[in-house]
Amino acid sequence: MPQVVAAVLIGAGLAAGVKWLAKEMARAAQAARLADDKPKSRKPVMAAPKDLGTLEFDAEAGVYRPAGKHAN
Repeated sequence: MPQVVAAVLIGAGLAAGVKWLAKEMARAAQAARLADDKPKSRKPVMAAPKDLGTLEFDAEAGVYRPAGKHAN
């Protein structure tokens, strides 16, 4: 008979745990839905490309540089 009592207590504990877990998962899903529905406060700022003017090849460095902006 003690085995039956233990089995009932274990079953009740498991049922309570499953019920609690289901509630927590529903709460987390609701929070995720609400967080996704919030409007985005800022849009990413895209910087305009910098105009370097005319480029000339610097053979020493092996790169292109703005014309007249580097020391030889």
